[in-house]
Order: sequence, then C-alpha cells, then structure tokens
Amino acid sequence: MIRFWLRLAILWMVLGLALRLTMAWLTPAGSFVDPSIGDWLQTFLFGAFSDAQALALVCGWLSVGFALSRRFAAWWIGLTVAFAVLVFIAEIFHWTVFYARLGITALRYGPHPLEVVAFLQEQMGLVFYLIPLAAAGWAAARWMGGWLPGAFGRRERFGFLAWLALAVVVVANDGGYRGPVGPERSLNHLASSGWLDMLHALRVDPSEWESSYPQPAQPEPPPVATSAGAAQSADFKHLLLIIEESFGGEAWWDLAQRRIYAPRLAAIANKGIYFDRVYATGTHTIRGMEAILHGYPPLPGLATPQRDGFERLPSLPRVLAGAGFHTAFVYGGWPNFTNFFDYWRGIGFDTLLSRYDFADRWFETSWGVADEILFDRVLVEMDRRTAIHDRVMLSTLTVTNHHPFDFPADRVAFPNDERRQDYAVAYADWALGEFIREAEDRPWFEETLLVIVADHGPMRPGPTLVPADNFRAPLVLYNPARLAPRTIEITGSTMSLPVTLLSLLGVPAAEPFYGRSLLAGEDQLAPVEEDYHVGVLGRRHLTVLARGGGLYGWRYNGQTLTLDEPDMSQALQAAALFGDAHRRFYGGQPAEGGN
Repeated sequence: MIRFWLRLAILWMVLGLALRLTMAWLTPAGSFVDPSIGDWLQTFLFGAFSDAQALALVCGWLSVGFALSRRFAAWWIGLTVAFAVLVFIAEIFHWTVFYARLGITALRYGPHPLEVVAFLQEQMGLVFYLIPLAAAGWAAARWMGGWLPGAFGRRERFGFLAWLALAVVVVANDGGYRGPVGPERSLNHLASSGWLDMLHALRVDPSEWESSYPQPAQPEPPPVATSAGAAQSADFKHLLLIIEESFGGEAWWDLAQRRIYAPRLAAIANKGIYFDRVYATGTHTIRGMEAILHGYPPLPGLATPQRDGFERLPSLPRVLAGAGFHTAFVYGGWPNFTNFFDYWRGIGFDTLLSRYDFADRWFETSWGVADEILFDRVLVEMDRRTAIHDRVMLSTLTVTNHHPFDFPADRVAFPNDERRQDYAVAYADWALGEFIREAEDRPWFEETLLVIVADHGPMRPGPTLVPADNFRAPLVLYNPARLAPRTIEITGSTMSLPVTLLSLLGVPAAEPFYGRSLLAGEDQLAPVEEDYHVGVLGRRHLTVLARGGGLYGWRYNGQTLTLDEPDMSQALQAAALFGDAHRRFYGGQPAEGGN
C-alpha cells in the first residue's frame, strides 16, 4: 500500500510539472517581463508545493471512498482518476483561452452545466474526450482492484485516516493561500494549481473587504464617484444600446488591422462621438453589464450581477423606466445562461427576448444567433415598440466575436471555416455596418441616441496582476443629425456610461451611479479587476490592491505597463472607491462624501 501511495505521488508531481511547463510554453511572448532564474525557481517551487497540497486533497478523497466500502473502492478509484484527467485537460484548454487557472471560471459557470456542456462540445468536441476518460478510469480501477482486497488492514486504515486528516488541513487553510507570489500575473498562475484555485474560489467570502485588501493609514477621502443630474441634453426620445462582444484587441487598436477588419465601425466612429481612451472594468461580459447598465465598480471575484442582492444596484433601465421609457433587451443566446433573464428582469427591463424567440435561427453557435440575425430582429422590435411607446430603451448583446468565432459564409472576404478571431471581427463589423445603414432609413432613427460599446476586450495574458492595458474598449455615441462628430481622448471608464447617457437623454440620475460624464472633458480613473485583485488606471499609472494585502504600481504610456512604485494618491482613491462600493452593496453606510 505504501508503494502505491509513493508511486501515485511521483506520478502526480511529474504530471503537475509537465502541465506547468506546457502552460509556460503556450503563453505568448511578452507575458513575462524577463524573469530571472530566481523568479522561475520560485515559481516552480511554489508550484510543486501547490501540487503537493492538491495531491493531499485527491488522496483524502480516495481515502473517503476506501473507508466507505471495500467493494466500492475500485470504482471510487476509477471515478477519481477519470475526474483528475478531466481537470488536467480542462486546465490546458482553459489556459489557452484565459491564461489563468480554473477557480473563478468554475465558480462563474458551474451553476449552468447544460450550457457549459454545449459550449465545450462545440468548441473542443467534449464527446470525443469521454471515451479516453472512461478508459482511464476503468484501467485504474482494474489495475488497483488486484491489491485492494488486502489493503484494508489496520495499518492501511491508519494511512487512510492520515491522508484524510491532511486533506482537511489543506481545506481548512484554503490551500495555504498567501496572495500573489509577485507582481506578474502569468507567473502567479503558473505557481498555482487548478484544484487549489477552485478551492480558493469556493472559500472566498465576497463580502470581505477590509481584512483582505490594503487599507491606507491616512484618512479616507471622498470616493472618486459622483451622481450627476441631467445636463447637456440633446432631447433624444429613444436609446438604442448595442453591446459588442469582445470588440477590442489588435483588430481595432492596430490602425492597419482596423482598416482591414473593422472599416465600418471606423466610419461610424468618424461620424459620431468616439471615445478613444475608455476602459472596460474586467474581462467578462457580466463585468461589462456591471459597468454599462449599473455604473458600478468591479467588486473582486464574482461580478455583482451574479451575487445575491443584485437588485440593489443602481440601474440604468430602472431609472429610464421611471422616466417613462419602455425597456427591452433583445438577446440571441441562452436565456438562463449566467441567469441573464432573471437578472435583466430584476433590474427593470420590461421585455426580454432570447434565441427561442427567433423564428428562423438559420445560423447559430452554442453562444447564440449570428449578429445579422440579431440585428434584423432589433430593427423589427424598434419599429414595433417606437410605434406604440413614446420613449424606448432597447439593449442588445452580440455573440459572434466569441469562441468558436464561427459566422455565416460569403459575408466578408475571409473564410469562415478557419474560425479566426480577426475574421469574426470582420463579420461583426460587416453586420453592424449593415444594421446602421438600414436603421438610418427608419423614422425613429433621428430621435434615437445610438450607443455602440464593447463589453470588454479579448482575453490576453500580461505581466501585470491586472492587465488593464488590454481592457481598452471602443465607445461611440452616434446620431449624425444631433451630435457633432469628434474624438474624445480623455481617460475614462465604461462605468461612467450611465451618467453620460442620462445627461444626453435629459433624465436626472435618480439612483447613485458611480462615475462622471465622459463629456465633461476631464480625465477619470478607470476601476479594473482581475483574479480578485482590484485597482485604478489613470493616464500614466496603474495602481493595484492585491488580495492578501499587497500594493503594486505600474507606469503606463498609453500602450504598455512597466513595473513601478505604487502611486499612493491612486491607492487612496482606489481603497475609497472599492470600500465605498462594498459598503453600498452589502447594506452598510457609504463613505462620507459619497453620493
């Protein structure tokens, strides 16, 4: 029995090292900032320690099965091995998409297994992995079943209890979580383990703040958040909000690629008010919703719309509904994924449409219908609703620019079967351009404020704890008849969008949104979050409050981030902003000076 545990431990540690080396090899150049031999050594030593703790968890789990039933033990082993292989494969796949461990993603999408299975089947052919997984489990059960009858003596049972006790210690100590190993995100994730990352995500108390993040010793200033009333009204009757999935990245920010892959959005931006330095608050669609629909900072971990009590958030659709707007959300994806429908209904949308409400879904992926199908329905709904209601707010969310980057053929001059993101951007750009061309002929268009904004940029690894330079998101306010075209280069956040839109619609901000109008002409700090770390990005500096108590800073030249000393002024403002947002969400009193 001792020989078995020893062999298992060696195999586990070798596989953990192989996985870590594979992840490092798959990470694009530039994700590490010239780490020294010492940095790499520290990373892999921490990684070995993480793997050892994960081994204790797995062996403790095996011991539970052995203690329960001798007859059941072999199958318990088989199931455990199959699941461990599944996690190993998932770690590699997840890394190629998010360049991170599994923790927060498992917590975010775990409650939606049917949708997740559909996504995995389409994107990686999940069914083809089931046979080798079952074979691995069966082989392990057969191989180990030969010695199991003699493995239940007193000494072996003592060993089972020892493993179980060690696993309990690991769980109780949250895998020995100490916060980041250093200021480099990619090295921190390499040093971690998917098992411990999932354990940590399950153990985090989302209501914690003071005990988990740096608290400045100086008196807390008023938070960088204000609630603005109506100003600069352009007397629009309707609001059409188009949230473009992942529309950032090189296909837009590289001007040469923009001409190739996004010429229509570029033309639209040239005829509207285009914001060139606006940043999303995170890397997921639900983060985009948190900022765009609520004007709320990104609390660490799960976005607030995924937490109990999201109805307490300030809400753009609820404020507009109170001002006489009919509100609707047209979505071409799953209605219950991330509890979208319950969420949208709870924040004030009167009407909700999902993929099941499209009579002719002639092209769709696991994420939803193609953009052109979605936009055709948006036109129909705007025609119908503006004929009935005096004021309308209609929101929509596209899904084409998302894995698996599949789109209809013969729409753009790029092959659709290669599933490349830049080609998906070209299709999304084409569909948006066709929609604008048709919308401009509608009678309601002249009285409509059209907003085009990215929910977030593409997933990119980076050397910073929060790769905020990749969060830059295009934003356009469009109505050529009422808005003079211009480019605004102030630094700002999508969190400031509700206040900005309310000012243009002539509606008072009846709820306490964070942020100031992006039309005010002043640089603002952009709040950002990733992997439970939060911070603020300014024109020349990023300051991050790391979970576990660390404080880090980076210089920013508008393109790249370089490690630097923390900016204490930004640190004070970040602590005030996020602390105030925590108190508001969890029912405490806002900081003095908040609104």
